[in-house]
Amino acid sequence: MEVADHARTWSDYFAERQRLANRRNDLETELSEMRNQIRHIDELLNHLRPLADMSCDDEALATFGITDAVRYVLRNSAERLSAQEVRQQLVDKGYDLSDLSAPMASIYTILSRLSKGENSDVEREREEGRVYFKWKVPAITDEDIPF
Repeated sequence: MEVADHARTWSDYFAERQRLANRRNDLETELSEMRNQIRHIDELLNHLRPLADMSCDDEALATFGITDAVRYVLRNSAERLSAQEVRQQLVDKGYDLSDLSAPMASIYTILSRLSKGENSDVEREREEGRVYFKWKVPAITDEDIPF
């Protein structure tokens, strides 16, 4: 092969690389626009849910903000969960964490905030160096029983 053949081959591959890079940029732009549209629709659905008297299920979880999604997972779990288990349940239920640069840091912060204070809805337990979180179930009092 001659130098000219190598140069032509290089030019062909370089042109193909440029074409692929441009296509990738177009797809990334389209994906970003789609994410924004989905986020906007999710906000609308969240605001309309109580007005439409729609119940919450795992499918609706995708429309929640991260804090409400963590609350939902804890509220619907019969057992205590670690932060990693909360993350796994979010993923298993179809919640998209890809917009978060550090999803575990966000989950830890949310769990910490939800478990602080006397009137918090979440209790924190430590066992063998691990931290677990559980939704507090209010105790039933005589006033709660109608008869």
